[in-house]
Amino acid sequence: MKYFLTIFILLVLFACSTNEEQLSTEEEVKEKDKVIEVLKAYNKAYEKKNFSEMVRYLANDLTFFGSDSAETIKSLSEFKVAIEKQWQDIDSMHYGDMVDVYILMDSKGKLASAIYGIPLELWSGGKNVRLFLRVARTLKKEGGNWVIVSGITGITRASKSIKEIMQQ
Repeated sequence: MKYFLTIFILLVLFACSTNEEQLSTEEEVKEKDKVIEVLKAYNKAYEKKNFSEMVRYLANDLTFFGSDSAETIKSLSEFKVAIEKQWQDIDSMHYGDMVDVYILMDSKGKLASAIYGIPLELWSGGKNVRLFLRVARTLKKEGGNWVIVSGITGITRASKSIKEIMQQ
């Protein structure tokens, strides 16, 4: 009986020690605000073409999907190469305000999925173009801070239906 009671107490202690509390509604709102801060800071660093600043907002183990089916980035070094290649084609850029921000977070505040729209203006060779992007990012808590672990960005098309596009 003493052996059984010892095992039972150890199991209860183990279960209690690994059971993290769920976020309150207020805590969840604060964590979502922190996620948005990270996304904005990442965009600012990208806009400034400052890779060393961007790294602060990236996980060590990451995956990004590029604009073509063959571009899948699975390391920081691959990411740096792809980003620097993009920057060669752009003189400067400016992100607008994030819109339609949707964040889904796990109940313990360790993992978040963010989707948003954002205008982007690019300048190159004296010309500029205005785009509207749809961005999806997955973030996780790493060392107490939110970091981006995956992402994909899409350039939206003109507001035409699929039927109109197919008829072109």
